Amino acid sequence: MRTGERATRGRLAALDVARGLMLVVSVTVNAWYAAPTWFAHAPWLGVHPVDLVFPAFVTLSGAGLGILYARGVRPLREARRVVVLLAAGLAYSAMAQYLVSGAVDVATLRLTGVLQLYAVVVCVVALVSTVATSWWRWLVAAGVLAVTQMWLLLGSAARCPAGLTPECNPSRDLDLVWLGVHAYAGGRLGHDPEGLVAILGALVSAMVGAAAGRLLRDRRDTAHFLWGGTIILAACLVMTAVTSAVVPAFKRLWTAPFALGVAAAVVLILLALYLLLDTREVGRVESAGRFPLIALGRNSLLVYFGSHVVMEALVLRGPHGSARGDAPSWADLGAAALADAVGMPGSPWPFCVAAVVAWTLLAALLHRCGVYVKA
Repeated sequence: MRTGERATRGRLAALDVARGLMLVVSVTVNAWYAAPTWFAHAPWLGVHPVDLVFPAFVTLSGAGLGILYARGVRPLREARRVVVLLAAGLAYSAMAQYLVSGAVDVATLRLTGVLQLYAVVVCVVALVSTVATSWWRWLVAAGVLAVTQMWLLLGSAARCPAGLTPECNPSRDLDLVWLGVHAYAGGRLGHDPEGLVAILGALVSAMVGAAAGRLLRDRRDTAHFLWGGTIILAACLVMTAVTSAVVPAFKRLWTAPFALGVAAAVVLILLALYLLLDTREVGRVESAGRFPLIALGRNSLLVYFGSHVVMEALVLRGPHGSARGDAPSWADLGAAALADAVGMPGSPWPFCVAAVVAWTLLAALLHRCGVYVKA
């Protein structure tokens, strides 16, 4: 946790607002725990709305890291950051296991997860930043990783009669071999969505974000920014078209076309917000209404992962300590009470709105006090 770190001159409002918008969506998605099947994570091929949230977070994190590491990498600080994220990820896995079974079994504890994946992304981006000293170098790095993952997926698909399936894919060959029962769902689903194969895709997302972040940091004028932004977006779209011709876009393996497509959309939003919020030549938007989004964006790590932890506890446990499925959970009871209180019985939206308001108020309070939770 860092204190006294108030907004500094030169800090980009666009990045904080983009993070804030992503967090509003993320918290809403988490609170809508009983969402319909078409909205929940796609079981394998295809892309559902929820599949877009974490990649958006990783892309925006890449933008922030691209800006941060332009000032140089401090090895001890980054090593500490990675260790904290890995430890927090394992603690989250232990909590989830305890909430479901009432005990923590180290022999079957899941070793991978979103925090662990994010830790690897931070580590690799820090290393690459020592040679990626301009935005176009980050873009080249993203392209190299996209081609590498595509080659890996193609090699696996070539020996799979039905193409990439849960029964035949590189994650099954790589992740499940070294993880075993410590993999996602104990390895029963034939892949790990935060394993080595998916990490390659996440790195593509992060490095496209880093390219955008470095462009914003090194911007000389609006013309330079527009030219660089056009190149980044065009390169992403071309690479998306090329990779999607041979590899399907889906989140379960975080394939290259999926990573590039989501990253392009996120970067487009980020660049548009920069024009609106940070460039006086285009028409800077001054409004107190953006304060809540900036507050959320400044504490993005706390709100993103904190909302996951809170909802996991509310959904998996009930007032009698039972796992979800045995009795109504705290989330069931709270959602029903809120819906009845506002005259919308059966609707998920009162609970979703309450969650967004609660996390926004917490983030605003911390922002006012200059307190930011960071790894």
